Amino acid sequence: MTENNVPESNLGGDRIYQNLHGVMQLVNKDGTIYTGRIDTRSIKLSDGSLGYVHLTGDNRWFDRAGMPITKPTNLVTREKNSE
Repeated sequence: MTENNVPESNLGGDRIYQNLHGVMQLVNKDGTIYTGRIDTRSIKLSDGSLGYVHLTGDNRWFDRAGMPITKPTNLVTREKNSE
């Protein structure tokens, strides 16, 4: 993708895309490609099951469909063992 070739599904803002090999790519609203880190974080859904969201190195959050969201309040965190 180039700056002149912004996908139609990206016209509303930033969006994460993933290919069949699991490689994620964030395309910014202006068509540029984000080159930083994209992490996957677990969240606990209302029915008790686990889901996931994505977090970029510059603190932007995305849902599992790649759309921007606010920081979730139901993140799953691991407690450190005090031994």
